Amino acid sequence: MGIPYKIWIWAENNPLKAILIAGIFVRLLVVFLYRHVTLYPDSEDYIVLAERILSLNLSGYEGQRSPGYPLLLAIGNISHIVTCSMQLIAGTVNLLLFYRLSLSSGLSNKVSLITTLLLCCYIPAIFFEVAILTETITLLSITLIFYLFVRIRIGQSKQYILLSLTCGFLVLIKPFYVFLPLLLFLFSLSGNTSIKTVFFKSIYIAIVPVIFFLGWSYVNKVNTGHFTSTTFYGFNLAQNCVSFAENTTPEYAEIGNIYAKYRDNSVSDKEAAMTIWEAYPELEAKTGLSFPGLSEKLYDYSIATIRMNPAAYIKQAFVSWRDFWKTSLYWEYDSFAISGANDIVLYICYAERVLLQLIKILFVLLIPYNIISAIRKRRVEPQVVISIIVFTASVLQAMITYGTNSRFSFPFEMLVVLAVILNLRNIRIKNKRFI
Repeated sequence: MGIPYKIWIWAENNPLKAILIAGIFVRLLVVFLYRHVTLYPDSEDYIVLAERILSLNLSGYEGQRSPGYPLLLAIGNISHIVTCSMQLIAGTVNLLLFYRLSLSSGLSNKVSLITTLLLCCYIPAIFFEVAILTETITLLSITLIFYLFVRIRIGQSKQYILLSLTCGFLVLIKPFYVFLPLLLFLFSLSGNTSIKTVFFKSIYIAIVPVIFFLGWSYVNKVNTGHFTSTTFYGFNLAQNCVSFAENTTPEYAEIGNIYAKYRDNSVSDKEAAMTIWEAYPELEAKTGLSFPGLSEKLYDYSIATIRMNPAAYIKQAFVSWRDFWKTSLYWEYDSFAISGANDIVLYICYAERVLLQLIKILFVLLIPYNIISAIRKRRVEPQVVISIIVFTASVLQAMITYGTNSRFSFPFEMLVVLAVILNLRNIRIKNKRFI
């Protein structure tokens, strides 16, 4: 027996240790080559709220962000190094959770181990771990949610409270995800007719996320006068109006014309989706509104403009939906500490992203198959739950914003891989060839 075979046998006998070693090794290698913490415009918003949390003073906060991720920053005393260290640990823990989720979903130890080890090497995920962004902690939360939910479904756990609390924390990270626990609640009712069961499952799964969502919205109401989970909502929806910004009602003509002026500014090198942020200073000066007030104004403008341009809105929403299925690489190419490493990592990331893109396309093609199969069998399997939830996320994000849409899909990418493998497993079972 050769050394590689012996290593594999050891890994099969010690899967968690093997995943832990592989996950840590790849992360240490990337950190050694990069040695940089990536900051983005979003990062500053999270840091501002983290500073307010540390000072225990939310008075006057304009509500741009929810407190989930800033809490992590506050725990690390807003140290970039400490935060990224916690995220690197979270990324490694996520791999262990994914392996356990794969087993609970019905995959064999061998397939679960191979899949997880391959995901250990997905470098674009690690670059999120060394950036001040929500993606890593969101990914861990979603993986834990699905792990708990699958174990509950197969009767191996009754940790409804932990599931609900994790869903609640996810909503605090990004209120957009409030739809997820509501869908899980509906899935949990499938096959149950007991009113008592229905009632208690609704309490355990849905109530905490809803309370957190409404609670933070109330905090924003107190501080800004607007009952909303985030005061970005008007700006986000306005981004979907960028291609038909000037085709609006007389009431919002000034806003539409300013918006269109920045969209058509050939001097600007920003993406069209970010046009509203270029126009923001002039819009603020013209309207004299605060950020929350202008967001509400833009929301009203967007609704009126969309009503006048339903076909254009649907076309734009389709572009946003399509972008959801792309892959992401959030890094700074010129910030590597080791000269020449950036080109090598770039090629590796490109190959990995191409492979993942193909898997995503296959996943989309399998969505109707999974739904029809579930209806015929009258049985909700893990790949069905994943298909419906990820598809729902893709549609909702497309309806509410246009911009960095692929970031919405990143926390679901590991689940997408799992769903495709489960589908392939079922196909092989039908052909009497078991994985």
